[in-house]
Amino acid sequence: MTSALPFARGILDSMPAARESVDPLDLLRGGRGAIDEGARVAGLGGDAAAPRPLSGVPGSRVSAFLVEPSGLVAVVEPGGAADPPPVRRPGSREGSDTDTPFATSSETLALWRPPADEALELAGLPGGADGAGPDDADADGEAERAMLMGRTADGTVHVAVRVPGPVERPGVTWANIRWCGHLLSDDDSALALQAVALVRWHAQYRFCSRCGQAVRTISAGWATMCPGCGTIEYPRQDPAVIMAVVDDQDRVLMAHNSAWREGFWSVLAGFVEAGESPDRTVRREVLEEVGLRVGDVRPFAAQPWPMPRSLMLGYTARLEPGSDAEPHPDGAEIDHARFFTRAELAEAISSGQVEPPGPTAIARYLLEDWFGGTLPASPRSIDALRRR
Repeated sequence: MTSALPFARGILDSMPAARESVDPLDLLRGGRGAIDEGARVAGLGGDAAAPRPLSGVPGSRVSAFLVEPSGLVAVVEPGGAADPPPVRRPGSREGSDTDTPFATSSETLALWRPPADEALELAGLPGGADGAGPDDADADGEAERAMLMGRTADGTVHVAVRVPGPVERPGVTWANIRWCGHLLSDDDSALALQAVALVRWHAQYRFCSRCGQAVRTISAGWATMCPGCGTIEYPRQDPAVIMAVVDDQDRVLMAHNSAWREGFWSVLAGFVEAGESPDRTVRREVLEEVGLRVGDVRPFAAQPWPMPRSLMLGYTARLEPGSDAEPHPDGAEIDHARFFTRAELAEAISSGQVEPPGPTAIARYLLEDWFGGTLPASPRSIDALRRR
């Protein structure tokens, strides 16, 4: 089941050895030649005196795609629209991610891959189309602006380039993977997910946790090192459980969090605490949030969720036989909770009374697994690219 989730699709060659020997900026500036040199230095091409493409994959080339600090990615507008739609940034008053329902669309999207020199220029890095970046570009900050994502099955090596903000280009728009991740191909979904996860991690971890000095980026974007005490840190994910709880009548539990927009309901979730096993977290969270006791707990699937840096561990659970089956929301985090039959949930979604989790979320797949098929269309859905 995990491989079907939008943020768990695609298998990339992560090229861990290349992270230590290949500079992503050199890849963008030197293309295939940099790949061959990196293979020679890393000893991945066999005979060190005869450089070959990494891992011996013929026809390797370098491709760049863009991500901006808040996690938006540049995608090609379906149909090649001449005028890009307005960029709506997360947290803005209009179109805020926290206030906007999920996106549904039958169109597929693709990451925009500009020429390497244009990507460098947009990131303000030397070597771009104008030969140099802006005056404030400095070597210390360059490393975190280009990150080696890995190689896809066609032999292409991909570099994510962080730009200061969305740039307007005909036929290109900026989208949040929370809303459009399910519309990307398997490879693009995996690439975008990793890039957003790294960008957000770097934004949060700028200073050493041991001595407080500003850290510098190493390993092609996949680690940081403190120049003072030498501490090395790697990107982290915080484990969280998410569970579809079912009662003895085969009804599913849904709830509304007090921090969510009106009408949006989902299954329960919570972070795994220190020294706690995930199945124990399922039981604790359900008891704390709605006062119900869970019996049988079974793993369902797992999904990375870089908003901000979670690893969602999905479970199905049944109430403990003979226990109270009436949810009692805690009134702080959860303000409404109830069990739904399949017919009740279908009617609530179709009428717009309940907005279910979006199609990128594991919560959606937990519900559809219980529902036995695709949930009904919601009148609260939006266009993935915010064109209406």
